[in-house]
Amino acid sequence: MLQTLRRLRARIRYLVDRAFAREAAGQLLLFFVLVAFVTVFGLSSMLFGLFHPDNADVDGIPRGIDEGILDAVWWTITYIVRLPAFENMYGATGPVLFYAVVLSIMGLAVFGVLVSVINNAMRRRIELLQQGDTPVIEQGHIVILGWNKRIFVVLRQLARLRPGARVVILADSDLITMSEALRVAGISAEKLTVILRNGVPGNNEELDRMAVDRASAVIVLSNGADDSDAIKTLVLLARRDAWHGQPPSLTAEISLEKNYELAEIAARNRIHVVSASRVSSKIIVQTIRNHGLAGVYDELMSLDGNSIYVQPVAGCADLTIREIAYGFTEAIPVGVTWEAEQGGELQHKAGLNPEPDYDLVEDEQLVLMARDPRVAFSGGVEPYESPIYRERESRVAAPQQVLLLGWSDILYDILWELNAHATEGSEVTVVANLTETELEEKLDEPLRAALTNLDLDVRLGDATERHVYETMDMLSYGSVVVLADETTEEDADTRALRVLLRLSEHKDYQTFQNKLIVELLDGENRDLVDGLGVRDIVVTSDLISAQLAQVSQQRVLGSIYRELLSAGGVEFSLRSVSEYVSLDVPCRFDDLTFAAQQHSEIALGLYLSDREVLLNPSRTAQWQLAEDDKLIVLAQQIYR
Repeated sequence: MLQTLRRLRARIRYLVDRAFAREAAGQLLLFFVLVAFVTVFGLSSMLFGLFHPDNADVDGIPRGIDEGILDAVWWTITYIVRLPAFENMYGATGPVLFYAVVLSIMGLAVFGVLVSVINNAMRRRIELLQQGDTPVIEQGHIVILGWNKRIFVVLRQLARLRPGARVVILADSDLITMSEALRVAGISAEKLTVILRNGVPGNNEELDRMAVDRASAVIVLSNGADDSDAIKTLVLLARRDAWHGQPPSLTAEISLEKNYELAEIAARNRIHVVSASRVSSKIIVQTIRNHGLAGVYDELMSLDGNSIYVQPVAGCADLTIREIAYGFTEAIPVGVTWEAEQGGELQHKAGLNPEPDYDLVEDEQLVLMARDPRVAFSGGVEPYESPIYRERESRVAAPQQVLLLGWSDILYDILWELNAHATEGSEVTVVANLTETELEEKLDEPLRAALTNLDLDVRLGDATERHVYETMDMLSYGSVVVLADETTEEDADTRALRVLLRLSEHKDYQTFQNKLIVELLDGENRDLVDGLGVRDIVVTSDLISAQLAQVSQQRVLGSIYRELLSAGGVEFSLRSVSEYVSLDVPCRFDDLTFAAQQHSEIALGLYLSDREVLLNPSRTAQWQLAEDDKLIVLAQQIYR
């Protein structure tokens, strides 16, 4: 019996599927079959007292024809099809009833068509919205082209820099996936309006659909594979001339250093290109030379704390940088910007660490380090003269011995950058988990010969194993760098943590841990590394995301960051406070400002011996500084 019921159910389902497969004709046939079946079922009500005297007073049961089959059929049909106009024709002649039925059904069909049209239109609209195929009607918005894991930090930075902004994201991913990712990342709580669209940015039609010609800023994210989509988008954006009003700020990210030159060519000096490997390698090398510097960049690129802003400040014209420096209590002037015509276009130029006697002219703007761009200037203040200033030569030691643990594409940039900073005879040791064949492919003789200031020693081995360090004098290295090694299938950050755990077992770990620098790809893993006593952590994704967001809002910041990260230019530096002021006496920030000016430098804050970073500190605070405390300055690179 059970098998028979199953076969019957399967047969009915098959017939229903066949009816729907035949579309209109099959569905209409199915409709009549169902009506006939339900009618037969309704007629069975006669057996259960439909016309019984107990139901004589019920208005809904017709009795005017025969109190039998015809009345039962009428009662059943009116309950099935529910045609109000037809129900009112009870008792009419046959031909009139026929017309009433036909007209009622036709009226129902017309109404059904209308409902269907409205329903299909609404459904199609919803599908278009879900697919992200509709155009964007915005003005002054921010457009993000592409999607990768850095987009969440970019959005948080934009929420801080421009609260309430409308951000349009165009990516080759379905809206549900993107929306869920944003929700999980907590972006919905940020002060942003995020508009999602699906599509590939590499064609003009898609760019027009995003209204890029009316945007205030456009950010191009790399797909992380080969940068091909990003470069295509750069070509299209750089060729655009028909902007509505002021052209937007254009910023793009390139993941692979080998594509940076092509991206710069495609950008045609109209788009600021950020190379992920170039930025992180330069910060790592600067941190090798200035232990603790990663914390300074971390604050400048973080969502909290100080950042760099460019803006005009009333009352500063015709004053010197020396005078202006003491007129701010919540900001530090670190440079000036101006506009200059280049190639027929107006370009923003920047100069960092100007001489203290530099006079600011009317059309120049200040580059400020501040927690908020809304800062007050108290006017020209008489330059301060510190009673505790010490006149001593201040220079930065060039790196001598560096240990690099791991291998990734960023290693080439680190070697080039170290070579630019190092003096002849500097030594770099690399521990790489490679085979001899792989090493020959990655590190050829021309590259070794080009490293004129470096003696390069590559040791093959796994940095997570104990025996690798048995023949090494770990205390001889000025810096030990743990790279985000991507040569294995293991997660790079997980591998970096394993290397650190192995190092933490070393007998001299407590001595050399202050020399450790760790590169991470994901900022969420920072707490794991902090727990091992590492003070210099370079989170690549956070640095790139912050720079993309900041430059998109103020394009001139692109040239400022380029200058800060270039070898041979102006840079952040950590130097012993003993080279500037007397120790163990009360010291205020004005004393440090004055002392730095005597060296043609700009004091930015303190890096205390307990690893606390004090950028742009309170002007009323006082410290008793010791030999291990460092002064954070903006200075020209000078080596000893």
